[in-house]
Amino acid sequence: MELELPLVEPRYSVWDQREEFLLLPGDGLILVSGEGRLVFFDSRARLLFGPASKDCCGGPLEGVWPELAELLEHFTVTVREKGPVDTSASYGGRPRAVRLFSSDDGMGVVLLGQRTELACAAAEQLLMHQRILATVRDAVIVTTAEPIGSPGPVIVYANAAAQRQTGYAITDLLGRSPRIFQGPKTDPKAVQNFREAMAHWQPLREVVLNYRKNGSTFWVEIDITPLADSDGWHTYWASVQRECRPPHR
Repeated sequence: MELELPLVEPRYSVWDQREEFLLLPGDGLILVSGEGRLVFFDSRARLLFGPASKDCCGGPLEGVWPELAELLEHFTVTVREKGPVDTSASYGGRPRAVRLFSSDDGMGVVLLGQRTELACAAAEQLLMHQRILATVRDAVIVTTAEPIGSPGPVIVYANAAAQRQTGYAITDLLGRSPRIFQGPKTDPKAVQNFREAMAHWQPLREVVLNYRKNGSTFWVEIDITPLADSDGWHTYWASVQRECRPPHR
């Protein structure tokens, strides 16, 4: 008679969004659809996957990293109810620290990089900036640099002013794309202007009609700027948003 072993609950901790950005320079990013398919992975994840990265985009995550696919399924409800969670998944025989979060089309995974002295210094600097941004009156939202195309960059930080302006709590925003603020009356030309500026890593100021969580609309002047790390690699987009009057036609 074969005995069934009891299932072991994966160890995890709910991430405290007050500590740092959802994703730091040096971390990797993977986005997975609700059907479990890889829709995006950045250069850090590509290095991890190695030769398998060539053909895996669009395919099932289970075929590339089965343990991570199981974790995403296991923690889907927990992440939606409590926010991002930190856990680990083995890849190539080595445990990898990961942070799981909800995204627009499914789930996202942060491949947590090593917190070296340099990385910790960068994290402390970001934390200082975060404390400053928390007190400013303008709405500030920070996203990942990529993906620029669908499903869009991922929100890693939103200050209190941004939450008041949009009606979304921080747990509603983290991991989502700024496209959450767009609606039927948002000018497609303005959206295209943003995409073109981001594709060329250029700052842009644009006035656009956005939507709050309750469905009401408001005009906002948005300044977006790419932020580079010490190596000159763009890691974030910063967006400063000020409510304004409708533009003159």
